[in-house]
Formats: sequence, structure tokens, C-alpha cells
Amino acid sequence: MEQDSSEIVPDVHVLHQYCEASRWLEQSECSNTTTLSVAFRRPGEGYTFKPASISQRMIAAIRCIDTPVAFSMASKITSNVFDHLSPFQDEVIMQPYGARIPVVASLEYVKERIFEIKQCLAVLVREERVVLLWANSVEAASVHGSEVEHMLMESIWGSTFSTPRMRSYANSTVSLLRPEPGDRPSYPRLGSSTFNLGSPTFNRSSRASLSTEAKFSEKVSEDLEWEDPEAKVVGHAKRPMILTYSLITGLTLIILLAIQGLIVSKVSLRKRNFLSFAFCSGLLFVSSMFQMFGPVLDNKGNSRYYSANAPNPKRFGDVELPHVTVQIPVYLEGLEGVIIPTVTSVRAAVKHYESVGGTASIFISDDGMQLLDHATAEARKRYYTDNEIGWCSRPPNGANGFKRRGRFKKASNMNYCLDFSLRVEDEILRLISEQEKGRPADPFMTPQEQNGDNPFEVEDDFYDQALHTILQKDQGRTWAAGNIRLGEIILIVDSDTRVPETCLYMGALEMLECPDIAIVQHTSSVLKVGNNIFEAGISYLTDLVYTTSAFNVSSGDCPCFVGHNAFMRWKALQSVAFEEDNTKKFWSESHVSEDLHLSMRLQIAGFEIRMASYHGDEFKEGVSVTVFDEVARWQKYAYGTNELIFNPIRYWYKGPFTSLYVGYLFSRVKPASKLSLISYTFTYYALAMALPLAILNYFLFGLWPDTLDQFFVASWKALVVILSIFYVIAPLAYCVIRFRLASQSLKTSLLQTLTWTPLLAFFFSGISFHLLKVLICHFIGVNRQWTATTKENEKVGFVMSMKRIFKDFKWMYLSFFGLTAVVIYLGVFGPHGYRITNWTIILPLAAQLSGHAFLPIALGLFGAMKYENY
Repeated sequence: MEQDSSEIVPDVHVLHQYCEASRWLEQSECSNTTTLSVAFRRPGEGYTFKPASISQRMIAAIRCIDTPVAFSMASKITSNVFDHLSPFQDEVIMQPYGARIPVVASLEYVKERIFEIKQCLAVLVREERVVLLWANSVEAASVHGSEVEHMLMESIWGSTFSTPRMRSYANSTVSLLRPEPGDRPSYPRLGSSTFNLGSPTFNRSSRASLSTEAKFSEKVSEDLEWEDPEAKVVGHAKRPMILTYSLITGLTLIILLAIQGLIVSKVSLRKRNFLSFAFCSGLLFVSSMFQMFGPVLDNKGNSRYYSANAPNPKRFGDVELPHVTVQIPVYLEGLEGVIIPTVTSVRAAVKHYESVGGTASIFISDDGMQLLDHATAEARKRYYTDNEIGWCSRPPNGANGFKRRGRFKKASNMNYCLDFSLRVEDEILRLISEQEKGRPADPFMTPQEQNGDNPFEVEDDFYDQALHTILQKDQGRTWAAGNIRLGEIILIVDSDTRVPETCLYMGALEMLECPDIAIVQHTSSVLKVGNNIFEAGISYLTDLVYTTSAFNVSSGDCPCFVGHNAFMRWKALQSVAFEEDNTKKFWSESHVSEDLHLSMRLQIAGFEIRMASYHGDEFKEGVSVTVFDEVARWQKYAYGTNELIFNPIRYWYKGPFTSLYVGYLFSRVKPASKLSLISYTFTYYALAMALPLAILNYFLFGLWPDTLDQFFVASWKALVVILSIFYVIAPLAYCVIRFRLASQSLKTSLLQTLTWTPLLAFFFSGISFHLLKVLICHFIGVNRQWTATTKENEKVGFVMSMKRIFKDFKWMYLSFFGLTAVVIYLGVFGPHGYRITNWTIILPLAAQLSGHAFLPIALGLFGAMKYENY
């Protein structure tokens, strides 16, 4: 444990004297004098501080760094450094050394960037105005402090200081040491419209390789640990095909056909029976049984469509790592509240990838830049520039005749930015071609000798010129800056995301291992923003969905692509591109579910999609904070799946089904995966038909119960089965599978299930009307559009909430008011023969009416109450 000043050991006393003599502990140059201290830790003991009255935040930061010796520095030199920092700068580069030192807002943020900070051996703390340094010994600490001070002084008065201009992705290093000659990267020729896309090369240094192997050796499975270290990954890594999900699908079909056969036999014999219910949830039932009683070994290993264990770096040796581009589509989200935390998380992953020999860049598709006021837009630009972020922005809708196409603008935003990047790439190739034509060929020199040690550097020499040329051709329509070139692999994330520091490295190795993989979709946990009751319930639902999906995929099902937190192979994306409006499109702008559309196109083309879960809960995504956003999200999903399956009615002369859906069903995709997709898509029809079927059941069984054919099933019988499967068996299976996979204790899982299942049941009982509305809109050709969901917690008062409820749900309430009046009249005042009093007939419709009526009020108002215990 920490010692007080009366127990100061000689080492810490010597270091403190040295720091004072060097004027590194100047109280007038920092904002908090309690952060000026030195710390020393003996082996097996706690830290000793001098002076002992040190800030608790400084103590926490030093413990987090976990180094034998640490000390803070505040001097006139460091004060000048802080004066030169721009508002959003998160690192400084020391010229001419090329060393990088991270900048954090305060000591509290050291933990968030701990991996990057440990690589650099120093960090600038903006709020406290101190530089925190550390070393392995007192002697090394004094030398290291002098070296850092010298670099800071030269940066201010000797060479250039501050953030560099936007550079090519390859000009980077995260070590405080000078770059080694073996670490010099080569420049790849990045994606052109003619698929001229090479793999970037980088000679990894031995120190980076050793540190990375040590870090990941604990995460790989035992069988990989004992592999021959000399073995290299060549070609496609063979993985087993798991057929458990095919068995689940087959058993579902057997049970479904058997029950329907029994129904037909009973109907033919005119006998009343209790087997005649709609077996609409057979796949869920069989899958739940397998989760509780089936094998789980497949969930802990790697297979063709699933990765439970991260790639083992030892198997790859000194493989050339591909360049990775992190694409982040943004709109009108807040810079400090949403964008900066996401970029900070991504930059930590970029720094780690660079430390192991890779190269990476960030490309933001900013769809809000040209919509914001001047001051806000300039703040975004300044932040992007300070942090070496490439970005591109298109014009507002209607500006000089420009149209932002699509019902959901994310697809057209990304298409515009990808197309702009390719046009810049083509211009670079044109400039290179012109240069080669004008240069006389030397028969005694190879092309590499003529172009220098690295021929690809020529492309970067022309990059600024090409970017300027394309911007001029667009005549101010496009705004862009920085490195917008695309790598061989694209990691797509949303603006409210957190990513693991190791994700780029692991994702690159996974893509290198399996060339047939087009997408690696990662499981995600929830990024908590609102800390309210409704967000907690949706968080539980999100975890349930990902856990169930991971089980099905590990059993052999084909995973879904959800459009974010996924690695995509750029060549695969280019290979399924299509022409529309004389422009190459990669994402469908005419479909709301552009991610599912892309997934189906890739599978039809023969590519595979894989799900990975080895990062655990380190990938985080935002969920709906309000019930209004969640209802809109389900409407978007329902509309999107319907437009992928059915054409609008006015086009049925061409056939009711879309060509994509028919092509998918007749493709070489596994039959089990096709049935899984059908089951998923028709889930929305089942939810949408709950209300109309309850109304139909009420009138048919209430007014003409004795004239119906035996094949008609009362809603009450179906309701009992559905409630049993969806709200008893499925949640119980979720608890059991998490327990069997050792991800959570059975007691905790059961407690969570009992807490949140009633909220979910209430939510789904009030969503049928809204889904039915959008499905009808698509069938009759009514245009619907959606915007991005709320990324930040907004405090809205009671009056404003009631106004929004009336605005969004007024037609539902008007419809339900009339229907409720009819139910009351027929139950109390109806004439003889038309009075409906049987509670089994009334209850299903009453549950739907009450669920819809109270959903906005209960979850919209009371669901916004604070709740942080999740």
C-alpha cells in the first residue's frame, strides 16, 4: 500500500530532488499543484509518493499506467507547449524526430487511451497542464525526462511543432523512439474504379512483433498455441462446416408438417382438437431447445461462418498487413458528445495497428457538414485536421438541383464519398500515366530503379494535385480534405461506437486468413447513453439478439450483416457494385435495409459472411434512447424487408417477388440459410398481422362461432402458444445458454430476464399497428423516409413529450377510440345474438388495444426515468 512522507525511500527522495533541481515541478506553471509529484514502487509493494499530498486523480492515472517510476513535469517549456495546442488536438508530433506524444483532456481520460499511452512513455494532460512521464528505474527516469524536455524545447524554438498536415496513411509511427530503417512502410496503390488495388506492404520490426505476440498469446485457443511457429498462412484456411443449424431447420420443418398434417386429419374428421394452432414460431422453439439441451462446443471454436477465437499472430509470421480504412458516416451529431469519443476509440485502434506494422486511416462521410452553421462546421473541420482525419461532404438536398436520394440517407452518403474517392484515385493514375509517357525509358534500369526505392510513393506525390483537381471539377459541390484513399479492408462503424484497440489487427489477420470472406460482422454490446429504464430494456433485447444470433451462426447458420461494426473487403464490395444514374453504386439507395441488400448480393456472388465474437463486449453500439426512436427503427426494418421481398402492387404485372429475392432463393446459398432468412423476414409480417387478426378473430368467433370451419383457430389458443414460446421458453433458453457458455451466472441471467421481459412484452403488444402501416405504405407505393436516430440523451419535459405523442400517434388513437367503442357496445349494449361476452374472444383484442394505447405513454414518459443499475 502507499506510504506517507515519513517513510520516503531514498530512491524517490533522489528523484524528487533531481526534478526540483531541473525545474520540472514549477507550481506556477500548472493548474493544480497537487498533481506535481514523483512516484516509486518497489517490487511486491505499493507506490511511494513525494510529496504525499498528491491528487487522487494522479494516483489513479499512475496506477493505471502501472510502471515502477512515474513523475509529473511542469515548467516554462511545458507551459509553452500547452499554449500551442489547438482545442481538439489529441497528440503532438516532435519534429524532426517524428515521435508522438498523446494529449488527453484530463487525468481521468488516461485510462481510455492506456494502450497508446504505454507505447509512448509520456502524455500531455491539458486540464492540469502537466506532462506525465514514467520509466523502469530512477536512473532511466532522469535521463528520459531530460530527453523529453529537450524534444519539447526543440519543437518550440528549434523546428516545427503542432499537428502535421493531412498525410498519407503510411507516414506514421506511435513510438517515442526514432523510426527504425526496417519500419519504413511502402505505399499501396489504393482502390481505383478499375479494381487496381494492391496490398500494402510493411516490414514489421521485431520489437513490434514480439510485443504483439505476447499480448495475444493469452487470447488464442490452446490448440493454436501449440502450432508450429514456422508454419505460415498460405491461401485459404480450411474451417469445418457445422451442420447443427441444418439439423435445427430440418426438425422445424418435420414438426411443422406433422402438426399441419394432424390439423388436416382432424378437420376431415370434423372433430374439435387443440392441435390446430398456427405454428408460427417453430424455428424459435426448436432453436431454444438446442440452446438449453444441445451441444455448445461449436460456440467455443472456429468454423466456416463463426470465429470464437481470435487469429493467432504466430501463424502469420512477417506477413504484409493490408491497409485498413475506418469509415464513419456522420450526420448532425454533436462533435464533443458523439463524434470525438468515437474517433478517440478508433484512433487508439489505429495506433495499435501501426505499432504492429500495419497502416490505417480514418475516413468520415460527413453528411451534415454543409448543413451546419459556419462556426459548428469550422469546429468539425479543425478537429478533423488536428487528428489527421480524411473527410468528404456532399451538398444539401436541392442545392443547385442536387438530390440526396434514398429513403434512408446513409447509403447515398457513403456512395457519394466512395465514388469521390475513386475519382481521385483515377486522377492519380492519370497523372502517373502522363508522367511515364513523358519520361524516356532507360533499357538498363528496372521500373523500380527509375521510380526510386518505393515506386508507390509517386502516387502520394500526386495525391494533393489529384484531390485539388477533382474538387475543382465539382465546382464547390463537394467538400473534402485529408486522406480519403481507401484501403484493401474497410471497417465501417456508426458515429456512436466504441471499438477494441486490437480490432484492426485481428480483423486484418482474419481477412488475410480467408480470402473468400467478404464481411466479418462482430458482435456488440450496448453503449449506454441515456441511463433510463427504456434504454436498459432495449439493451437487454440487444444482448439477447446477439447471443441468439451467435449461437445460430456457430451452429452453421449464415450470419446477418447489420451495417456497422464489420470489416468489409473493398474488392468484394466493388465486385457487386451496379450502375445507377450513370454512377457506380455500392450500397442500394432505393432500399431502406441497404445492409441486408448488400449481404444478399454478396452471397449470390459466392462470397461468404462470418460472425466474430472474440472481442466480447468491447465493440459497443448505441441503441434507441426513446420509445419513439425504437418504434421508428422497427418500422424501418419492416419496410426494408418488405421491399426486398415484394414489389409494390402496381408492379405485380412483373411478378409479386423482387428479382433479388428470387435470385437469392435459387442461388447456391445453403437451404438452411435461405429458410433462416425467410423466418427472419416474415417475423415482421407476424408482428404486423397481430392487430388485424385479433380484430378478425373478435368478429368471426364472437358473431358466428358455430358456422366457422375447423381450420379457423381462435386467437386465444394461438396467444397461449406464442406467449409460452416468446416470453417463457425463449428467455429461459437465453439464460441457460449464457450460463452454459460461462458468460453470466444463472441467477443473474434469470434476474435480468424477470426484470425486462414484461417491458418487452408490453412493447411488442403495441407495435403491430405501426408495422402494418408501413407495410401497407410500401404495397401501395407511398414514399416513407427515415433519419438517423438520436445519439445523445435529450431531456424533454412532460408537455413536450405529450405534444410528440399526439403528433406521432394521433391517427392510431383516433382509430382505436372508435374500435374500443364498438367492443364496449357489443359487450354491454349489443342486441341479442350480437352480444360478445366470451372473455377468451375479447382478451386478445383487448391486449392489443391496451398495448397500443399505453405504449407511448408508459414507455415514452415513464421509460425516460433514470435507471443506472444495468
